[in-house]
Amino acid sequence: MAVPAPQATSSTPYTPVLTDLWRLVRAPFTPKAVFEEQQETPRFWTPWIIVSLVFAVLQILQRPFQDRIRVLILQHMGQPVPAASIGLGRTLMGVVLGALTVLILAALAGGIYYVVLLIFGGQTTFKKMLVVVIYGWPIAILQQVLTVIVLTSRGAGSIQSVWDVQVSFGLDLLLPSDAATGAFLRLFLAGIGPLAIWQLIISAVGLKTLGKVSTGAAWSAALISFAILLVALASLGAFGINAALKAMGG
Repeated sequence: MAVPAPQATSSTPYTPVLTDLWRLVRAPFTPKAVFEEQQETPRFWTPWIIVSLVFAVLQILQRPFQDRIRVLILQHMGQPVPAASIGLGRTLMGVVLGALTVLILAALAGGIYYVVLLIFGGQTTFKKMLVVVIYGWPIAILQQVLTVIVLTSRGAGSIQSVWDVQVSFGLDLLLPSDAATGAFLRLFLAGIGPLAIWQLIISAVGLKTLGKVSTGAAWSAALISFAILLVALASLGAFGINAALKAMGG
């Protein structure tokens, strides 16, 4: 009786941190392969730490421009402007807040993906949806890198309004320069652009692969989730910008 030959395994060896980092690099270009590797053992926490550290560094690089807005607000209110602080405590606080921001946004987006996908008949877990979210973050990081480059080229001295720290790559760039648009609409349009579409494609591939649904259902779930998140983030952003404009007398 012939003994069946052992089947070759398609699983790749997992090396903590290195494998997760390489998957984050690959995700924008080969998302299907990255998600297929995590069908059996989805991994979220290590990629979250990596993304959070990079996100925190980028936030620190944008600190001079945020400080410029703070100075303008204090000057308008007639209050003394304290010396800028770049101590260890503030840096650690930035890292912690950056990690919490990524975690909260990932949990929010993952929850929306999970609920919407179940409506479309998907078979998945909340952790797998967190994986879909975190492997879409490299595009958000790319946008932050481009933002830092643009702001650095302009210099902190060019910041005269809260809008000057908003670097957009979206549809709001098509608006006439003299168009009177509210903060919500402007941020909503800014959230629709080439990078957002790239991230949407990654999400749709992840939802199909880890959610076990058809291509149509995956894209429907991705678009619905994208719309919900865009409205929520544009609303929060508009609230913050309007508050800053009011404080600056704008």
